[in-house]
Amino acid sequence: MSALIPEGLTPADEGTHLCPPGFDGLWGDTFWVSVVDPEANVHGINHFHLTNKGYARLTAFYVIDGEHQWYGNKIPFDAGQGGITSFGDERISYEVVRPFEEIRIRLDGTRFAFDLTFTGRFQAFNYDNFERDPMKNVGKTAVVHGGHWEQALAVTGTVELRHGPNRGDVRQIDSFGFRDRSWSTRFSEESPWADSQRPDRQAHFWPSISLPERHISLMGITATKTTGDQEAVVAGFVSDKDGSREVKSAEMVPVVGDLRTQSSFGYRIELADGEVLNVRTTEHYGTIKLWDRGENDLENRFDCYEPFVAFEVEETGERGVGVCEYSVIPPRPRWQA
Repeated sequence: MSALIPEGLTPADEGTHLCPPGFDGLWGDTFWVSVVDPEANVHGINHFHLTNKGYARLTAFYVIDGEHQWYGNKIPFDAGQGGITSFGDERISYEVVRPFEEIRIRLDGTRFAFDLTFTGRFQAFNYDNFERDPMKNVGKTAVVHGGHWEQALAVTGTVELRHGPNRGDVRQIDSFGFRDRSWSTRFSEESPWADSQRPDRQAHFWPSISLPERHISLMGITATKTTGDQEAVVAGFVSDKDGSREVKSAEMVPVVGDLRTQSSFGYRIELADGEVLNVRTTEHYGTIKLWDRGENDLENRFDCYEPFVAFEVEETGERGVGVCEYSVIPPRPRWQA
């Protein structure tokens, strides 16, 4: 078995997972895959939600030359017996080439197209191997948590512009990416009847920090999206040539100003060996917001922002790129019509 597969996972965990017996609500696998390439001026999130309710949502959110260029579709989907590793529609496709070692994502769009290969840089990290996985502490968000793993990636390929002032450009991609694989009862519960009077609060932060010789990922739950109660659960890991290991502690530098338009971020991280790192962003390339829905297409369930950034580690001078995902509750606007 590949050295990139951590304890507790198998090649089968690249595929979809069946809904637990006895649960008849909304269950699904989510695939989150990023690419950040400042030289090509192309930054994106590929996000897929494959459900047990007969549908899948397929999306590609990109910022190219500073402009949003997005693709999204909702298609019929048969979960079958699970284990599905390749899927798509007539425009976008996802394929596991070699479990935990290589995946391919392609888009044949009218505005832009791409053919990207993502390869594992380091061993994946299985959050189920330690008790502080924040995903296990968000009962108001996921009634049943199935599994959760993440992996640092390298990404190569091409992006073709088919519209706009640079139509005809073919950009070479050679940079870093990251991926999250989770399966749970995402958005299966009913949302509050009314939440328009609740003040804005940050619900979570999740930076993926890709550095030349290592990768650092953090996840902090600061409030549940339904109650706003403080959870104060933070976890994360560092990956390098020696494998993937959890961090000892982490915190986000408090943001200033409008929570929904943040472009500058900082984190303090303590590794298991006592090393302390202060990581800050030095550039902001753009931000997208995910298309987060349950079964009701008109209800926005979650305001989840994805800023593309450059990072610097103050203590070591390491420089890298990545995404500083964060969410704000309640969703605004909630109803999309």
